[in-house]
Amino acid sequence: MKLIAGTDKGLIVYQKVSNEWKLKDIHFIGLPIGAFHKQQNGNWWVAINHKHWGAKVYVSTDEGESFKEVKAPQFDQTSPYSLRSIWCIKSFNKRVFIGTEPATIFEWQGNGFQELKGLSEHPSRSVWQGGGKGSKNPFLHSIVFNPKNEKELMVGISCAGIMRSFDGGVSWQPSNKGLKAFYLPDSNAEVGHDPHSIIRHPKNPEILWQQNHCGIFRSVDGGDTWTDVSDQTGVAVYGFDLVVDETDVDTAWVIPAQSDDLRYPHHTKLEVYKTTDGGQNWVSKSKGLPSHTSFDLVLRAAFDKQRNTMAFGTNNGNLYVSDDNSESWVAINQNLSSVRTINLI
Repeated sequence: MKLIAGTDKGLIVYQKVSNEWKLKDIHFIGLPIGAFHKQQNGNWWVAINHKHWGAKVYVSTDEGESFKEVKAPQFDQTSPYSLRSIWCIKSFNKRVFIGTEPATIFEWQGNGFQELKGLSEHPSRSVWQGGGKGSKNPFLHSIVFNPKNEKELMVGISCAGIMRSFDGGVSWQPSNKGLKAFYLPDSNAEVGHDPHSIIRHPKNPEILWQQNHCGIFRSVDGGDTWTDVSDQTGVAVYGFDLVVDETDVDTAWVIPAQSDDLRYPHHTKLEVYKTTDGGQNWVSKSKGLPSHTSFDLVLRAAFDKQRNTMAFGTNNGNLYVSDDNSESWVAINQNLSSVRTINLI
């Protein structure tokens, strides 16, 4: 198994050897990684958000032994937008998609990316707004597929909400019923929500989990409606990423932060919280993590799970792994730059 950490200073590759995680490679050293994705055919896709040269996309067909730059997404000359950064890369079957800032979804065509203008030109676009980190632009950070219906796409946009397509990305509609946006005059507005990350359960596509700006939400009807399943004690509420158990639809993990304006762990204690009953109850699973005075924040896309192995990285460059399904954690590096993405492959 490999652990791929996308950081502000490069793509760090760890390999598990004899039950120990060993540093294997560092790619694109010194450059800020925006996204990483392993395609079903084994290809690695990497996005770099270069401060001077803009967003770049690279593909490796040999598991990182070599990389080839491919043409990055571009808006056409009639568009009022220009590409600022790449937030995610996802694929389903042979289709590869990229989510960007400003909030747009692009699809790979073999020699470049094509903008899916049904989303870019959605009638609600005028009320979308910037989604944090000082940006005035909404950005698209999550792309979710339905394994039983390849025509269905779901994206998460900060701040617009969940948008869904049933025709392969031609047309889109909001899917935010049940979500709350307490920062809006109407917290039940159809558009304007801030999902931080979305996961569709791999065994039951009707089950979706969402870490939102305003809590943790779950859907049991494929995203038609959402229910608030935030921790009733008030700890596991705000955060950026989450993971789910591959076989149990009721089990999920989050890494909470204090609040949207105080972005550090509750009581400065870095903790992982787990539910086994669909969000009715949440318990700490944090053995081995710092017990006090931690200001680590886990960003969206920086938490992953494969079978009994879990890993997350923080904005302070700390990298933690659990090999026993969150029963205990160990730090395998505490000197990285800010971790943006974590992938176990």
